[in-house]
Amino acid sequence: MLATVYLDGKKLKRIRTLKGKTQRALSTESSVSTSTIWLLEAREKNERFHPPTLTKLARALEVEPTDLVSGE
Repeated sequence: MLATVYLDGKKLKRIRTLKGKTQRALSTESSVSTSTIWLLEAREKNERFHPPTLTKLARALEVEPTDLVSGE
């Protein structure tokens, strides 16, 4: 059975705030819209996300993409 991978909004927000970044700053650095970041952070389990978005956010936060996901 395959595990579903989720972009974890709580992890995203926690890492972003630990790095001292606002949603707007992360948006500028990652080229991901502020509204998308807000939507992702609002939900703990984001099943429908674009892999390039995950990569852009991870790069801007200087973490591995796997640091932003959870699986079940």
